[in-house]
Amino acid sequence: MKAVFLDRDGTINHEEPNYLTDIRRLKIFKEAFEAIKLLNRHQFKTIVVTNQSCVARGLLKEEELIKINEKLKARLARKKAFLDSIYYCPHHPTDECLCRKPNTGLLERAVREHQIALQKSFFIGDRMFDIRAGKKGGCKTILVLTGAGRETLENLKTEVPLHEHPDCISENVLDAVQWIIRNIS
Repeated sequence: MKAVFLDRDGTINHEEPNYLTDIRRLKIFKEAFEAIKLLNRHQFKTIVVTNQSCVARGLLKEEELIKINEKLKARLARKKAFLDSIYYCPHHPTDECLCRKPNTGLLERAVREHQIALQKSFFIGDRMFDIRAGKKGGCKTILVLTGAGRETLENLKTEVPLHEHPDCISENVLDAVQWIIRNIS
């Protein structure tokens, strides 16, 4: 089974300056609806993989994070765009857990639960830890220029070794998915 792993904040929905902690502030990029519908039509598993250290920092209860994720799924589904799963890491960056991107613990969980072939899969995100997680997992990677993507692109030019660069740079999640569809044969 092939999959597309999607970062949440900055890739599917607008990123809040200090974490999305208020469900009323969830604002999905309009391109995300069509992007996810396109993945559904091409029979990709669509899986969100997101770092949410706001839980460990005490800024958001895990129950509220789950409600935000469920609202994201429901809003997408109303427009016939379906996510198969949302996996999140609630840990602090200093916890050294295996699930926090750029580690691959959440990808490994998705492989077990959805029988995914990572070498046939893609990872879309707006930050270097998204790209690094995808590369470590053996996926093709796409940097989107929404969220923190433009800042990440600037850092690519001066601070990131060439072998860690994404396979593609796209304006937004829909452009990224269109690139995937063109490159799956």
